[in-house]
Parts: sequence; structure tokens; C-alpha cells
Amino acid sequence: MSMGSMPFLLKSKMSYTAVGIFSLAAYPYSFKLFWSPIVDSVYNKSLGRRKSWILPMQLLSGIVMIAGSSWVEKWMDAADAITLTMYYFILVLLAATQDIAVDGWALTLLSKPYVSWASTCQSIGMNIGYFTSFTVFLALNDAEFCNQHFRKNGLVSDVGIVSLGSYLTFWGWFYIVVTLAIALFVSEDDDGDDDNHDTTSGSNGKKRNGNRKRKEGVSTMTTLRHAYTQLIDVVRLKPVQLLSVVLVIGRIGVLTVESAAPLKLLEKGVSREALAGLVLIEFPMELVSAFIAGRWAAASSPWKPWMLGYRVRLGLAAITTLVVYYFPANSNIKYIGDAPVFFIGLAMLGAATSFTSTLMFTSLGSVYNTVSDPEMGGAYLTLLNTIANIGVVVPKFFIYAAIDWLTRGLAMDGFYLLSWMSIGGGVVIMVWLHRVLPVIEAYPVSAWRVSKRVKSVR
Repeated sequence: MSMGSMPFLLKSKMSYTAVGIFSLAAYPYSFKLFWSPIVDSVYNKSLGRRKSWILPMQLLSGIVMIAGSSWVEKWMDAADAITLTMYYFILVLLAATQDIAVDGWALTLLSKPYVSWASTCQSIGMNIGYFTSFTVFLALNDAEFCNQHFRKNGLVSDVGIVSLGSYLTFWGWFYIVVTLAIALFVSEDDDGDDDNHDTTSGSNGKKRNGNRKRKEGVSTMTTLRHAYTQLIDVVRLKPVQLLSVVLVIGRIGVLTVESAAPLKLLEKGVSREALAGLVLIEFPMELVSAFIAGRWAAASSPWKPWMLGYRVRLGLAAITTLVVYYFPANSNIKYIGDAPVFFIGLAMLGAATSFTSTLMFTSLGSVYNTVSDPEMGGAYLTLLNTIANIGVVVPKFFIYAAIDWLTRGLAMDGFYLLSWMSIGGGVVIMVWLHRVLPVIEAYPVSAWRVSKRVKSVR
């Protein structure tokens, strides 16, 4: 909701800058690295290393959703971007903390041959969640859509059948129920040691058991200090540094178009539910692309599908900018059938963009799962995911603010100017990527690992 539905709801009442302020709510995903060692090191053994964090974070998320459900629409009506940002910041903070534990658990839930499929599972799950909270919610929240499709006997209302508050209430209780189910029926086998998922026997298994015994009696502060030290050592690795640059700048070329183009269409009179209908078309493509990317990345180098996705996505951003520019303004388009030619074009572009986006996301997930050290739990994965999120979330505020600033300062639509500037920068980055990606790919797995500091944790 924070990255899909809410910007749509806010743009109908606020400026691009206000939407940019709300984008700050997603910042915990970009900086969860700073507390990921705590999540990996502090836990209750009887509860489980991951469940110690997943259970309270999900439970608190449900409580916060329920508690804020009666106020959130009042903040919307008052165009109170600051309060809304603070509220969703708390929700995203809880979700980001839970995500750290999920990343670590993903490495141990699946056996070694299937670890690369973890990103596919996460891609499919994420897309289902996005579809539910975007397309489904916006449709059920719209009065006209509900009057036409759900209300009978000529009944008419000026509100949808699902409000923002009731939606939060429903999922708040759903979170709580699922959390209780995990607490009661899902066991965690690793006892806080990520090595337990390796069921191999022999000398290797004896060595792992020995490592587990050595960890007994180690203080939490010593373990925590070791985790932060190890994380700093990872950041110093040359391949990690090169990958970090790729992750931070890899979305610059398309970020303006993909973030602001739907909002620009709203300005031109296209309804929220019509745009949400496009997501309905894109949804199956995202699931298919996640599956294809998983198979492709597992069978060969994951960088090949990623680079293909980058090139195609950059071209799609340029075409999307042109389509948005020529889309009829002030047309009050409420349904896809009101402008079928343009919507067919947007649907094709959206499906292709979704495919390439999911292809890149899943391919990167395969890279992460391949190079990450299971000895570090979820901290390594969190580091890479955090850096990738910085490249997506942090620039959004500046993009939205720049659109308003360019529009006011140059007396022209800042969206188009910024879009073409971004795409031009993306082309320059693409040339650089062709040189640096083979270098990153050539590093052996050992180059991505730090030496184990056994003495420091004894």
C-alpha cells in the first residue's frame, strides 16, 4: 500500500512534493542494514532465531494497522502528508525488520540446490500482495466502480464498499491470525544456527556440530560486536563494492518514468480504477516472469537476464514517456473502454515493464543467494537488499520535488524534461555496465566471503 495505492490516493489531493514526502515512509527498507545484525544475533533459543523477530514484528504490524484504521482517512481528508508519512513509516519499519528475519530464514528453509528459488518465491508473493493492495483495493474503494458492478437495484453511494480504514482493519486481524498460526504450527529447526540446514554427514557434519558447541556460552554483546565487525568486513570486499555501485545507479534511467508516469496520467483525467485495471493485466505477466527468471537464473548466469531486462526496460521507459505525452488531456477517462487504443498501448508497455522488472528483481535475488554467506544469517542478504533499496527509494523524494520545481521554474512540465534526462543518464550507465558486469561475474564465491573470526566469538 505504501508504494502503490497510497501515492495514487495522495496525488488526487496533494502535490508531487507531498507525494515525495510520503515516499520517506519507505526509508526503513533502505536502511535496515543498521539493525540487521541485532536481528541476526539477538533471539530466544526456545522460540527460534527467526521466529523471535517474525512473530513480534507481525503482531505489532497487525496492532498498528488496527489502531490507525480509524484515523487514517481523517488524515487523508485533511491532506496531512506528515502524519500519514509517520504512520506508514512505523508500519514499514516493522515490515523491514520482519524482512531481515525472512531473508535469513529463506537461506535455511530450502536445501542447497533450491536456494536460488527463494527469490522466485519472494517475487511471486510480493506481486500477489501488491496486486491485492493496489488493483483490488482501488477498485473496491471507488464508488463508481462499486455502484456499477456490486450494487444492485439501482442503489448508489458516494463511497466504495471498502474504505482505507476497513482495509487496514481486515489485514491487521489477518496478520494477527497468521502470526498465531506460525507460533503454533511452524517449527524452526536450526536452533539459531544457520548451519543446521545442511544435513550432510561425515567429517563436515562433525565440524558443524563442533562450531555449534563453541558458540555456547558466548555473550550476546560479543556475538553482536562480531556481527557488526563481519558486516563491515563484507562492505570492504571489492566485489561487494562494485555490486553496490551497480545496485545504486541501476534504476536511475527508469525511475522517473516508472514512479511518476501513473500520477501524470491521473493529472490528465484518467481514473484510479482505470489505471488499477492495467495492473490487473500486468499481474499474470509478473508471475510468469518470476518463474522464467528463476529457471533462467538457475540454469545460467543471472546477470544475462538482468542485463537484458535493463536494456529493454530503458527502451520501454522512453516509449512510455511518449505515450503519456500524447495521451489526451482533461479527458475524464473512467474506464479502459473510454480510450481503448491508448490503454492497449499502456497495457502492453505495462506488461513488458512488469516482465523486465520482475526478471531483474528475481535475477538479482539469485545473485544474492549465490554469493551470500549462510554463516552470516540474513545480514549479508539484508546488506545487498538495503543497497538495492537505496537506489530505488531514496531518489523518489528528489524526483517528485524536482518535477514540481522544474514545472514552476521553467514554466513547462517538469515530468517530461526529467524523464528524458534520466533516460539519457541510463544509456550512459548501460555502456558502463557492459564493462563492469563481466568483472563482477568473474569473482569466485570465495571472494565474496570474509574470513571467519572464530577467536573473536569464543
